[in-house]
Amino acid sequence: MTDRVLSRSERLHGLAATIVAMGVTSAIFSLSLPLFSTRLDEGGYSELVIGVNTAAQSIALLAVAPFTPRILRRYGPARPMIWGFAATLVFILLCPLYENAWYWLALRLLLGVSTGILWIAGEAWINEASEEAARGRNLAAYGVAAAAGSMAGFGIIYAVGHAGWTPFLIVAGLVAVCIATVATAVHAAPPFRGQASHAMIGLAFVAPTPMLINLTVAVSFGSLASFLAVYGVDVGLTRDDAYLLLVLLSAGGLLQYPVGWLADRMNRRLLGIVVMALTGVLFALMDRAIGDPLLRWAWALLVGGGIMSLYTIGLIMLGARFRGVDLGAATTVFQIFFNVGFVIGPFAVGVAMSMAGPAGLPWTLVAISVLAIACAAARARR
Repeated sequence: MTDRVLSRSERLHGLAATIVAMGVTSAIFSLSLPLFSTRLDEGGYSELVIGVNTAAQSIALLAVAPFTPRILRRYGPARPMIWGFAATLVFILLCPLYENAWYWLALRLLLGVSTGILWIAGEAWINEASEEAARGRNLAAYGVAAAAGSMAGFGIIYAVGHAGWTPFLIVAGLVAVCIATVATAVHAAPPFRGQASHAMIGLAFVAPTPMLINLTVAVSFGSLASFLAVYGVDVGLTRDDAYLLLVLLSAGGLLQYPVGWLADRMNRRLLGIVVMALTGVLFALMDRAIGDPLLRWAWALLVGGGIMSLYTIGLIMLGARFRGVDLGAATTVFQIFFNVGFVIGPFAVGVAMSMAGPAGLPWTLVAISVLAIACAAARARR
C-alpha cells in the first residue's frame, strides 16, 4: 500500500470488484443460515440450540474487531479480504465432515472471524472509494448486489436442497470466485492511513443513529433468515414454500435503489425512521400475510426491501460522517453492532418461539422495531 491518489478508473475498478465480491459473499451468507438451521432442526435440536449456533458467527467477530482497524491501516482492504476468503474456504469444507451442533459451533466461531474481517474490509473499501455526491447511489448499487446475492443463496438451497455435501461444495466454489475477483483489484484498493480521531468504541457515540439502524437490521434479518423456514413449516407451509419466502425476502432488496437516490436528496435520519416504521407494520402483519396464499409473496418482497434499505441507509450515514482511518474504525463498530444484533435476534426469537410457539417470531421483531424507532426519534429531537 502507498499513499498515492487513485485515478478515477482505478476507483471504479475497485468499486466494481468489491461490489461483485461482496454480492457473492451475501449469497454465501444467506445460503449458510437456513442450511445450518434446517439440518440442525431435522437432527432434533431445539430452536434455542439453533439460535445459539447461529449466534456463534456473530460472537466471534467481537473478538477480532479490535484488531481490524490496525489491519486495514497496515495492509489496506484487499489483502485482508483475500485472507478472509481463503480461511472461509477451508472452514466450509470442514463442516460436512461431522454433523453435530457443537462441532458446527466451533467451526462457526472460526467462520465468524474470517467473514468478519472481509465484511469490514469490503464495506470500508466501498465507502472510502465513493464520492459524496454519489454515495447513496453507489451504496444502493452495493445493496442491490447484496440482495441479488442473498436471493441467489436462498435460491440455491431451494434448488439443490440442504442434504449432503452439495450445498457446502457450492459455497466453496462461490468463495473461490470471490478470491479471484478481489485479486484483480489489489492495486486499486484505497489506503487507510493516519491516526483515528476517537477511540474505536467512542465512534458509536459520535454517530449512534447508523449503529442503531444496523442493530435493527441484524436482529430482523438474522431472525428471519434463521427461523423463517422453521416458522413456515410450523404454520403449515411446505419446506420448499418456506425457502421460497427467503428467496423473495432477498429479492425485495433489488427494489432499494430509489432509497439510495432519496438518501442523496433528503434527511437520512428521517428516511431511516420512516423505513423502520413501515417495516415494523409489516412484521405486525406477518401471521395474517403468510397465512394468505397470495399476500405472503408480496409481504416477503416488501419486508426484504425494507430491511436491506435500512442497511444501506446506515452505511450511507457512516460514509458521510467518517473518512480514512476513522471510516475503517467506524465500519468495524458498524459490524460489531450488526453481529451483536445477530446474537440478540436469533437468541431472543429462539426463546420466544420456545415459549409462545410460531407467534414468537413476528412479535419479537415488532417489539425491537418499536424500540429502535423510539431511540432514533429521540436522537433526532436532540
